[in-house]
Amino acid sequence: MKKVICIGEALIDFISIDTGKNLIDTSGFIKKAGGAPANVAAAISKLGAQAYFCGTVGDDAFGRFLEDTFNKNNINTNLMFKLKDKNTTFAFVSLKEDGDRDFEFARGADEFLSFDMIKNDLDKFDLFHFGSATAFLEGELKNTYYKLKEYALNNNKLISFDANYRDSLFKNDKEMFINCCKDFIKGSNIVKLSEEEAYLISNKDNIEGAADYLINLGCKNLVITLGKEGSMLVTKEKKVSIKTKQLEMKDATGAGDAFIGAVLAQILNEPSKNIEEIVKYANLVGGITTTKLGALESIPTWDEVKRYL
Repeated sequence: MKKVICIGEALIDFISIDTGKNLIDTSGFIKKAGGAPANVAAAISKLGAQAYFCGTVGDDAFGRFLEDTFNKNNINTNLMFKLKDKNTTFAFVSLKEDGDRDFEFARGADEFLSFDMIKNDLDKFDLFHFGSATAFLEGELKNTYYKLKEYALNNNKLISFDANYRDSLFKNDKEMFINCCKDFIKGSNIVKLSEEEAYLISNKDNIEGAADYLINLGCKNLVITLGKEGSMLVTKEKKVSIKTKQLEMKDATGAGDAFIGAVLAQILNEPSKNIEEIVKYANLVGGITTTKLGALESIPTWDEVKRYL
């Protein structure tokens, strides 16, 4: 079976129990396993492919909770390292009335992943997924991220990239974030961006112009997610709008991760499948994820997806 490595942060999502209230006014939180790369690994595993999470957590109760949750979801944790004297990273999430969300981060162990920890385990992977929300912050993880991208390019591995922009992390250094994204878009086989990210990175004010700019940075396939409107698939030859089934949204956390996870699972399991069909299916997986609270636990299995087809 082909293997995917998902690199970056695993963290605890503390999700506000009060929809429509900001983090200052909320009365409490629910603890959920999260982190964008971990969510993608969960989606890939739930949809029938083999995914490894690669990253660092604290050697604490939260790190052990994450490890246990990943194992229960068939995510390989051989490249998940628990670091002594480091705290697991937290994200505090407030939910808006429309199901969208805001984040505040308390960064911990995720920034300490080094290339030397994993350099001897890389050859077995067919696809490298770069989807971290924190990797472009200065630190060891950023250095490792770039070394892994270079390794994947030099060894003809498939590469996917998801920007996962968080304003609370990069609001004071957007230019650095944009430049890093451009580095990773170049040479990627599949790039997934939200509409907001497409405008941010391209500095365009319309989706067509943004799509043209981004595909010309040097990726093979670009998908821009458009919320309830579905998504836009972009290649050098065409742009295709792909609609999605309308579902009642409760929490958007993890929807984009579920989407790209569904794309990658299909690319590995059904390499001859038409890319438009792959994206249509991924739209549905992302939509189903929004109907429940939390990220990783809300991602559907193949049997759950079939009920919506």
